[in-house]
Amino acid sequence: MSASPPGASWQRPDLVDSFLDERQQLLPLIDVQEDLVRRLFERHPHEVVRFLDVGCGDGASSALMLSTVPAAEAVLVDFSEPMLARAEHRLGPSAGRWTAVRGDLSGPAWRAALPGGLYGAAISSFAIHHLPAERKRDLFAELFELLEPGAMFVNMDVVTVSGPLAGLFEEQMAANAVEAEHRRGGGRTDEQVAGELLDDRDDDRPDSAGRQLQWLREAGFVDVELHFKWAEGAIFGAVRPG
Repeated sequence: MSASPPGASWQRPDLVDSFLDERQQLLPLIDVQEDLVRRLFERHPHEVVRFLDVGCGDGASSALMLSTVPAAEAVLVDFSEPMLARAEHRLGPSAGRWTAVRGDLSGPAWRAALPGGLYGAAISSFAIHHLPAERKRDLFAELFELLEPGAMFVNMDVVTVSGPLAGLFEEQMAANAVEAEHRRGGGRTDEQVAGELLDDRDDDRPDSAGRQLQWLREAGFVDVELHFKWAEGAIFGAVRPG
């Protein structure tokens, strides 16, 4: 395990750029997962006036939410300056109302930079798995306190699995990266492509979906459910009771 802070690799502009430029091609079933997240918020009855994007990356989830609830305001949080720069580029002036703040999810102080008040939803995508188990558990409790009664939290992330499918998500990502390299006529070997893609593996600290669902229940959430799972890829969510 790396001694670096969780997610430290994502301070590297080269890693950020190479991943984000091909995010839609690399992540297995990402179109299906994003469509499911959209449908969750379309069908959930709670009105979303303002939402929180936790570990926002380049703002892909905020863009998805703003296309679903265009009148809402987005508040994006990430500790990676290259990611926040990409989020600003993605959202720009035309995506609706949004604010990006720098905050490190590895401790509770990340909330200090947030605009005051409660949020009508919270989302996260491929960020929380960088945190150790105890910190994930505390973060879920912090999110509970930040949400309005009736608001929903949805997390799209990677989890641990055992049995024959263990490692399949990462293997498919590597295969997708190799295919993309061949398609554009790149000169790297398959081993180089896969090695560079998975260069941040020491930053990963995933936990099982079952453990995380239990932590959500312990935080006070209801309607705790695993909405999607394909090997290590998962979407799960919960609602603060209203």
